[in-house]
Amino acid sequence: MKQHYDIIIVGAGISGLSCAYKCQQNDRDFILFEKSDRVGGRVGSVKENGFIFDVGFQVYNTAYKKTNELLDIDVNKFGRFSPGAKIFVNGQSTILSDPLRNISKLPNTLLSRAGNILDKIKILQLKLSLNKYEIKHDQTNDVSTIEFLENYGFSEKIIKNFFQPFFSGIFLENELKTSSKFFKYVFSNFNNGIAALPQNGMQEIPDDLSSKLNASRLKLNSEVVKIDNNNFIELKNGDRIGYKHLILTNESSMLAEDGQIDYNPTSTIYFSSRLNVDDGSYIHLFPEEDLINNIAIVSEVVPTYSQDDLSLFSISLKKKYKKETHDILIRQKLAHYFGGKDSDYTFEKSFSIIKGTIKQRVNFFDEEKNLSSKYIVCGDYFENGSIEGASISGIKAYEQLKK
Repeated sequence: MKQHYDIIIVGAGISGLSCAYKCQQNDRDFILFEKSDRVGGRVGSVKENGFIFDVGFQVYNTAYKKTNELLDIDVNKFGRFSPGAKIFVNGQSTILSDPLRNISKLPNTLLSRAGNILDKIKILQLKLSLNKYEIKHDQTNDVSTIEFLENYGFSEKIIKNFFQPFFSGIFLENELKTSSKFFKYVFSNFNNGIAALPQNGMQEIPDDLSSKLNASRLKLNSEVVKIDNNNFIELKNGDRIGYKHLILTNESSMLAEDGQIDYNPTSTIYFSSRLNVDDGSYIHLFPEEDLINNIAIVSEVVPTYSQDDLSLFSISLKKKYKKETHDILIRQKLAHYFGGKDSDYTFEKSFSIIKGTIKQRVNFFDEEKNLSSKYIVCGDYFENGSIEGASISGIKAYEQLKK
């Protein structure tokens, strides 16, 4: 490793990898430091005992145009969730689907007890109005997601049964206090793309980006602990490396400025079973539950997530996971909703994640987030809290180098 680089990038999440890839494409002298033993940041997977466990329930939206352009893997080969959701209400299940994508589900959607006919018409109207939505072009006054839905005229029933559990699983907060501009961004992407999973887990996305980099340009297990005023960074092992340009991603930007990025926490639990699940390619919602928010049978979407024909359940909780009290209760609930006995479900793995998603409150996108002109910053915090937002931010950071 050299003692000086033209460009130092701190953090090998999606934004740092995207920026590094652009540097490599253009023959720039750079190095990328990552404090952990893998790339991807909050996007990642663990492979154990024949299973793939994503670090928290995550999906890739096939409408992510900029990220698609960066990847060599073909997103059209990703396993796809069925559009819509299967919702458990009043002891019964109902499917709320997108009949524009799957006309065979039109009767289910029209008869769905998740909302009334007017709600379903309004969902269609919202889909059409947000078809080409971009946050940067939205000049409306920002409100919370829950306020936006109420103002739009959706019934309390559809908000409680569909919007709240579905988008709580994305935002990782149950009250839908997240900026309505981010809600509109996510809703638009689901309108134009499909929630999908790579064949080798979500880790495949950052791994694909990092595979494009010269091995000498990426340093794992290399934590940057200090930035001095003489254009040097200091690593945890004491090494000092000089730079002309410094790019800081999300958390590493706090090295240069006091403050913090606020996150929503989450808990995700994995269980396996030999039982087959009806409508397993849908995300399952539980609006009347006080423990479970949503369940995805990820092995139904991508069989390689599991082994020996086992069904793998990814369960997102509304509360912090406590193994001693929740394991038995979750088994009981799985048996209640999906059939079989408690003993038919086997605990496999759990993740309690402190930094799940960035809190994007009302007016989040109007806040000034840039640091001193001495540094360039990127990350989903500086664009929007999605994989696509991180990719765009990393590309923008590279573009700033050319100015």
